[in-house]
Amino acid sequence: MLHYKFVALRFIPQIDYEASAPLEISPLPDIVTRVYMLFQGIAEGELGGWQEAQRRSSEGVDIWKAVVGVDETRQHDESLFRVLEWGGME
Repeated sequence: MLHYKFVALRFIPQIDYEASAPLEISPLPDIVTRVYMLFQGIAEGELGGWQEAQRRSSEGVDIWKAVVGVDETRQHDESLFRVLEWGGME
């Protein structure tokens, strides 16, 4: 991502990611948070085709939590066995 001046990001909802990449952990965690994003570099001359994405970028950096489906209350509960997976690809 560092090679591009402009980058388009898409976060994948956990339910969709789980359907394509099941995860088995033992012992069973109390909560699993799987954050996966797809990204691509965008040439400056192609920015006109990304107006909706540009509009969404003004919604704030926390928008990904709603897209992914993060349970923040349980994820921050230190008494639980928590798993966080983070990944992405171009």
